Amino acid sequence: MLAGLYTAPLIQLKEQAGNDTTSSVKFLGSNQKQITILVNTADAPFLPDKSFNFLTGILSACRLTVADVAILNLSQLPGRQYQQIQQITTPAVMLLLGLEPSDIHLPFQFPHFQVQQYANVTYLAAPALELIEEDKAIKAKLWGSLKSLFQL
Repeated sequence: MLAGLYTAPLIQLKEQAGNDTTSSVKFLGSNQKQITILVNTADAPFLPDKSFNFLTGILSACRLTVADVAILNLSQLPGRQYQQIQQITTPAVMLLLGLEPSDIHLPFQFPHFQVQQYANVTYLAAPALELIEEDKAIKAKLWGSLKSLFQL
């Protein structure tokens, strides 16, 4: 008789919300142009100040601002898979700075500075910002790739 009185659950469990890790992931920027920048920094929520300043200089050279991008620190992201990142930021372009394609479980590899298309996203991998800032040859390679990517 009691089972007939309570045909609907008395307490709504939030199982779907508990499995959704995309809602708790934060990124820096407004993502206005669907450009995701992935970094992997354990000692800062997004980037250390020096690296952030260098990155904003790169963005300015590309005629972009922090409002145009989403900076996502992979050390803060549990799953670290490209599908999960696509759900969070819906990127058209994804820059991997200091990361390899395998770090986000892409099913293929490509060398640094090569613009690569996959699943409606254009990828570009490069060394970490600290290395780029210190080496003029690496800066020049990155600039060549960015000019091609953003048609500058």
